[in-house]
Amino acid sequence: MRFYDWINSKVQAQNIWDIGVLKFFVVTVGIIMGAYISDFVIQNIWYFAVISIILFILLIYRFIKS
Repeated sequence: MRFYDWINSKVQAQNIWDIGVLKFFVVTVGIIMGAYISDFVIQNIWYFAVISIILFILLIYRFIKS
């Protein structure tokens, strides 16, 4: 149960901006996964990948820091 309590405390420490970043991260991952449909995304895949990686690192940093 200690692991569950630790995770729960980390989730409760998140604020509205962290949730917003998480949503934007999920959207960019969805765009990358949906790249089979859109030529625009295929042409700019590296921009979306870099944005996703930066947001993921930010979320992991905030999660561990709190």
